[in-house]
Amino acid sequence: MTDFDVIVIGSGMGGLSCAGLLAKAGKSVLLLEAHDRPGGYAHGFKRKRYQFDSGVHLISGCGPQGYQGGQVIYKLLQALNLLDEIEFIKVNPFSRCLYPGLETELPQTIERFVEHLAGLFPSQREGLEKLTRLCQQIAEEVTLADEMMSGLSHAAAQKLMPALFEYRKATLADVAEKFIQDPKLLGLFASNWPYLGLPPSKVSFVYWSTMLIGYMVDGSYYCKGGFQQLANTLVEGLEKNAGQVRFKSPVDRITLYDGKVSGVIVNGKTITAPVVVSNADFRQTVNQLVGRQYFSDRYLQRMEKMQPSLSIFVVYIATDLDLAAFGLEHESFCYSGFDHDASYEKTCQGDISWLSITVPTLLDASLAPEGQHLMMLTTLLPFAAERPWKQLKADIMQKMITLAAQTVPGLEEHLLFVEGGSPATMQRYTQNFHGAAYGWDVSPDQVGPLRMQNKSPLPGLYFAGHWASPGGGVYGVCVSGVKTAQTVLGIRRQSELWQSLCSK
Repeated sequence: MTDFDVIVIGSGMGGLSCAGLLAKAGKSVLLLEAHDRPGGYAHGFKRKRYQFDSGVHLISGCGPQGYQGGQVIYKLLQALNLLDEIEFIKVNPFSRCLYPGLETELPQTIERFVEHLAGLFPSQREGLEKLTRLCQQIAEEVTLADEMMSGLSHAAAQKLMPALFEYRKATLADVAEKFIQDPKLLGLFASNWPYLGLPPSKVSFVYWSTMLIGYMVDGSYYCKGGFQQLANTLVEGLEKNAGQVRFKSPVDRITLYDGKVSGVIVNGKTITAPVVVSNADFRQTVNQLVGRQYFSDRYLQRMEKMQPSLSIFVVYIATDLDLAAFGLEHESFCYSGFDHDASYEKTCQGDISWLSITVPTLLDASLAPEGQHLMMLTTLLPFAAERPWKQLKADIMQKMITLAAQTVPGLEEHLLFVEGGSPATMQRYTQNFHGAAYGWDVSPDQVGPLRMQNKSPLPGLYFAGHWASPGGGVYGVCVSGVKTAQTVLGIRRQSELWQSLCSK
């Protein structure tokens, strides 16, 4: 076929979600991917007998229960009849936090979370509970806004979603400091900030709340066999609904006719479609695939003002140490202090002072040979560096291993396999600008209606993924794919989308 209803560029989780839903709705869909496998940052790779995840550590929203309006990945798989095709492993606690003089876990459910942290900081119990409940209220109001906003007046929306309106311009620090006075508890509460790429003084409180409540209330999960399995399963759902996927198919151009999208050119061949959804880098889509001349100066200026997120550096390790004996959980954050803004400033300068240690084999032993464990050491880093990444890579890997050895003594003597992925690596495999891990930053002035929207001003061109609304992270980009599918189909409410697709 060379004629389709929809062409999706890029098979990150946003593109996969959007493509699958549109195919289920009866559209003829072609998904084009430059890499040799789907998933984007969620793709996995094999080295020897080891199955690694490239960048994703855990996700939320995979079960039937949770906060009102959540569970989007469960609903996505249900709509595509894929629930029996994949297995998720619950991750509880959703993280372990290691600070000088304080090590603790962060458990699921608001009740257990508050009880556990209040046990460490008894005088802060009331404020901690109010703050956590506010996060849940915000998360629920965000989903309500997606359902109701287009049919409400400003006054009615403000009455229905008071917390969202009050805190939409706030950072996590702005709000948390009103409820919590102890700087150590403030640091502990914000321990998962690297998942959004910004520290408390810069990250949107609204976006933070949806992330935290996702892990705490919707539940945290690891994908059995690694997250490549989730991407592969979504491809299966697309193909079951007559959609097509072509790998090693980088798009050269998005074509236009009479001021509207008309298809793409790939490998020198023209494929037509009145709708193109880009799950690729935003600026690359506008500047190279379409051409700046087709967009207004105002739109281009807005795009240029948007701030991309930092990238990541990952060290992939196999070891024969018994990592369970060190008290590690699936995800452990190791910090040199409680001031995350100070840690972020060091990160922006290329100084490695913190990292996360992910050990997926504590949940899924099949990822490595018996008696061995996999570790991923991850930190945020900017793309710009003092020397080329090829020269820096070995030094940074060694710094991160040495830092991890403070938590896992003897690690350096028990390395069976080591490989590193720099921001340049991330850019090469995903083609994201400077290897941005979360698209545009999720700061208060770059989320909600202030983010680049999923429907572009060019007729027929849409965006899905972390450069579009709502933002980054696997859950966020899946929501983005759902929102884009809704928009293409002309369905106003997400609940109506699920209802229509599950009845087919």
